Amino acid sequence: MGFLFNLFFFSVFSFIVPFFMYICCFLISFKEVEGSKISSYECGFDSLTKLHTGLSIYFFFIILVFIIFELEVMIFIILIQVDLFGFFSFFLFFVYIVLSFYYEFFCGKLMWFI
Repeated sequence: MGFLFNLFFFSVFSFIVPFFMYICCFLISFKEVEGSKISSYECGFDSLTKLHTGLSIYFFFIILVFIIFELEVMIFIILIQVDLFGFFSFFLFFVYIVLSFYYEFFCGKLMWFI
């Protein structure tokens, strides 16, 4: 009974204290409503024009390739402690990634003009 009471008390306490701190900061803070405060700030860009442009699909492909190669590095680090089946699985994954990379390269999806 004591453990559950402590758990409940600290759960409620950890929710209420930050909530009241947020409310106090919101009420005490200085508010000035101007056009410059409301608009988003982009360094070097005119923020009075269209703010959001479409995402380049080439940029998206490059991000996907980067994420996959980062995952491959993490799997390669874990490879030190695995057996033959784990090594074979990593080798198949590595071959698949390399073939996918060459396929995207030869299809022209990895162009660096964004």
